[in-house]
Amino acid sequence: MYEFAPVLGSTVDRGIRPVLRFVHVTLGLSPDQVTWAAFWVSAAAAAVFETGRVIPALVLMGVGQMLDALDGGIAREFGLVSAAGHRLDTRLDRASEIAIFLGCAVGGLVSFRLAALASVAVLLLTTIVDRSRLDPGMKRFALYFGIWLPYPLIFTIVFVVNLAAYVVGLLIIDCRFQRDMDALGGDLNTVASRAARLGTP
Repeated sequence: MYEFAPVLGSTVDRGIRPVLRFVHVTLGLSPDQVTWAAFWVSAAAAAVFETGRVIPALVLMGVGQMLDALDGGIAREFGLVSAAGHRLDTRLDRASEIAIFLGCAVGGLVSFRLAALASVAVLLLTTIVDRSRLDPGMKRFALYFGIWLPYPLIFTIVFVVNLAAYVVGLLIIDCRFQRDMDALGGDLNTVASRAARLGTP
């Protein structure tokens, strides 16, 4: 959850270390098991959103997000960080968000069109976020503001922010690529030619 803010992540981990130890050592849960638990609680939140009961749904969603914060903390605290765990966490996070977005649509809080647009923007951002290291985090968290703001406005903001982050992320990736190319002293063809010469006996 804090891949893009490691200082914040380590600070939070220290603050909740007793909880991490209780979940992993006392209860014997692995990071992946906590990730799945977070997903199922979020799926339950989506089902409650479908009934139009916003407050209970937000409470369940909050529990799911708290569990989601624990899996990475356990992995870091006990040296269990892995690429497979990161992939599982990312995929289930996106599945949770899409389920909740669709639950809001079924419950009449927002149109299916807006829910779909927000989902697509989130998925687009996910395809590049590991390379761009840019993630505004404007996904499920924004839904808490539904207590005060209309959900169509919130979903519009989620769509715009994530789509903008996707575009900016592409620019960041391109700038880094150009910087690396400049450091190598040439364009792509020059680099390819050098690599070919190095591979030639």
